[in-house]
Amino acid sequence: MTLFNGFAWTRAAAYASSKLAAAGTVFLGFLALTAGLDLVEMAELTREFPLWAFVYGYAVLFAVVVDAALWKLKRSPAKAAFTLLLYILGGVLPFLAWYPSQWLWVLFGGFYGVACSLTFLGAALIYRAWWPYSGAAAVLLLAASLYVSMADFTVTEQWSENRSADGYQAKFDYFHGKKEIPIELERGQTLFYRIDWRISNGGGYGYGLKGEGVSSTNDVQDDGEWMGYQVDEPSTVRIVVTGRRAQGEFAIAWRITGDGGGNHRNERAVTEL
Repeated sequence: MTLFNGFAWTRAAAYASSKLAAAGTVFLGFLALTAGLDLVEMAELTREFPLWAFVYGYAVLFAVVVDAALWKLKRSPAKAAFTLLLYILGGVLPFLAWYPSQWLWVLFGGFYGVACSLTFLGAALIYRAWWPYSGAAAVLLLAASLYVSMADFTVTEQWSENRSADGYQAKFDYFHGKKEIPIELERGQTLFYRIDWRISNGGGYGYGLKGEGVSSTNDVQDDGEWMGYQVDEPSTVRIVVTGRRAQGEFAIAWRITGDGGGNHRNERAVTEL
């Protein structure tokens, strides 16, 4: 009985590790191919695209369901064909659900979905024969995936910055990644801000705002270039600026109203750009 339990445990561990290692292979492979081995882009993809749920959730669960459905079939060309067809279907299904009436997106996304699903199938079969090395691979690939998604790979060169009570300025010879500028707000206050970029080498740039309990406001200020966001509770909001191999400078000016409703009696001074 002990030998049997040990054998069953080994088979279960080999099975689970093959699926997790295959998921890690697809996860990192997709990021590398999509982002061109750019660690900044790879990290951003893990935060913007539901890749964790798609690969480590849906793909693993779908693979288990397929194995359970075909478990009683003997190994044969017919079983291999059924497995292949099911994996192809599994690669397309999420896009049918996300874009039910947009066939162009279904075809475009389904192509990548099928490529990922077939890669998952092939990797799982290979890892299944590599036990116990597949266990180590599963752990290392998961650790690498977590590291890519959580680490900050921002690179700056000759970065100089200056912050005041109502503004922030930065100059740089190279900026690839993101920079967050925190601003403290009280309950009901509204932050209005604007950004002026001066990029000299054609590099990319962008910006956004993140924080808990943040909602946009329809109160357009002055020439319409000011963006307004109100907070429901005291919190720290962050203006996030991003650069893509950029050289130049940017300046941010902000002002904070005390009631969040467009009344500017408590408005702070503004640093003009």
